[in-house]
Amino acid sequence: MFDFIRKHLKVVMIVFFPLVIFAFVFVGMDPSMYTQRSPVVAKVGSTEITQNDWDFQQRNYADNARQSNPQLTSAELDSPQQRYVVLEGLVRDAVFAQVINDRNYVISNNQLARDLVKQPEIAALRGADGRMDMQGYRDLLMQYGMSSEGYEANVRRQLAMQQVLGIAQTTSILTPVQANLAVDAVFQNRNLQVKRFTAGDYAAQVAVTDEALKSFYDANQALFQRPEQVDIEYVVLDLQHLMDRIEINEEELRSYYENNKASYATSQEQRHARHILYAADTSMSQTQRDAVRAKADAALKQLREDPSRFEAIAKAESDDTGSKDSGGDLGFFGRGAMVADFDNAVFKMQPNDISEVIPTEYGYHIIELVDIKPAAIPAYEELRDRLAQDVKNNLARNQFLEQAETLRNIAHDQSDSLQPVADELGLSIQTAKGLSRTPQPDSPEVLQSAPVLQALFDSRATQDRENIDAVDIGNSQIITARVVQLNPAQVQPLDEVKDQVKTLLIEQESAQLARQAGEEALKAWKADAKNTEGSEAMLISRQQPQGLSPADVNTILTLPSTQLPQVLGFTQTDGSYLVANVQSIAPLFAESMDEQQRTQLRDMYDMQVAQSLAAAETEAYYEVLKQALKVQIRAPRP
Repeated sequence: MFDFIRKHLKVVMIVFFPLVIFAFVFVGMDPSMYTQRSPVVAKVGSTEITQNDWDFQQRNYADNARQSNPQLTSAELDSPQQRYVVLEGLVRDAVFAQVINDRNYVISNNQLARDLVKQPEIAALRGADGRMDMQGYRDLLMQYGMSSEGYEANVRRQLAMQQVLGIAQTTSILTPVQANLAVDAVFQNRNLQVKRFTAGDYAAQVAVTDEALKSFYDANQALFQRPEQVDIEYVVLDLQHLMDRIEINEEELRSYYENNKASYATSQEQRHARHILYAADTSMSQTQRDAVRAKADAALKQLREDPSRFEAIAKAESDDTGSKDSGGDLGFFGRGAMVADFDNAVFKMQPNDISEVIPTEYGYHIIELVDIKPAAIPAYEELRDRLAQDVKNNLARNQFLEQAETLRNIAHDQSDSLQPVADELGLSIQTAKGLSRTPQPDSPEVLQSAPVLQALFDSRATQDRENIDAVDIGNSQIITARVVQLNPAQVQPLDEVKDQVKTLLIEQESAQLARQAGEEALKAWKADAKNTEGSEAMLISRQQPQGLSPADVNTILTLPSTQLPQVLGFTQTDGSYLVANVQSIAPLFAESMDEQQRTQLRDMYDMQVAQSLAAAETEAYYEVLKQALKVQIRAPRP
């Protein structure tokens, strides 16, 4: 039936389209058609976090992580566990944002300024007169890819967050007695005498026969089952590939330079101005403010008659103590260095112009523009390579967005083949065989994405043989694919896995022999604690586990001191067996340490314990906030 519809699509549309319109007119449309939206994966109070929010944040995380460490693979960045960590981060941010909003934690400009000047790089931008070099400040932030507005908004959020968390952190008080007990529990060392029985030492004693191999294979067939696999076709839309195909002629490049040269300035335009300030603030009555304004208007009238008196009037009448004695001289400054209304006025003026009276939060200003220092813009020839890269990047990104939408639509609408997508976008159809549900290190990186693999093993792909919906895998790449063949899971024949069977059999049997030898030694040591031939001394702590598992270390360190010495045996994850005589509690500090070193180390231990306590209090407070806001995480934890 569906083949008939595909072959006679125009006829079907002509017949059914009027019927569809008729149904909409007389029956109406389901309101959900207008309100379809991304599924909600978490809810914090009244704030909903959608699948789109989660996917966007995941892409940002993956892209930033790749920039920091190009060796990271998609399998590592896009694992279900890592994606869930990103979701939990979104929830945490939403919780604190809700609390900050509900409790009206507002960071004033003064608070922000005090925090900014605590940062050495920013403090160094203050001149001898205490004024900030605003252009230098913006250039500093630009080095880190930030704008001043974005950075300051982030600092405000952090300061507000400190106000929220301060409630919990200031209540975490650690008494000296608690500190001593905690330090002893966390940093304690114990003296051991140990002997390790390594499985590899017993491998030669394992008898490997065909019967033994067959028996092991039959008893452990799950180990030799090849998982369900798929052979696929796929296409990838890649931003870099689009950039490589773009060619820019010289005329277009020069035109771009002329239209955008200001954004390539190595230093921004600076303006030299003087001003006369008649101070007024919100504490004044309207009558008082009107009186101040009248003084400003009178001064402006004098300046219109005789502009040369500007410096004299500034010295006599200006309320700006920082510039009054110099005739109101503010020196050179860049755009954004002054309050908005002042800034806007100055950058519309020409040299020797005198402004109207400009009201700001500080009062009423009269401004004289003295000089203009133009922005420093490199010549076209100096910027040519950078311009070409930027133009290609801009064009490629526009193409990428358009083609991504085309890819999504064609892959979905013509879901029985990738050829229409490849033909429309000029992409090559690639193939891959033997993909399983878990990422394989030898697979192309685009096929190590967890969402891609999940879609490939969905029934739409494996049974209906439809194209998977396009997946944005980050790094400016989008992929769609289809299953060509499904290879069911099956136990591999013994002949194909004989070497693997032999290896696993030897590992199992040698581990058993090592455990038997270790258990015999354990009995001997318990019978005579001095009979420790072939053993070695070991100092163990939580910070230096000496290769033991956390569970084994915990067992050793939690033995009551009244029960020492005590002999224990441990089976290790590598198949070896460890016999340990836990003899005594070692001193916290080495005898070779002088008093100053011991004091410094003790202070460090106390600080770490206090930080751990504060972190625990913060986490407990966060859980209380989550309960108060009725937080729901609807996505299952992997």
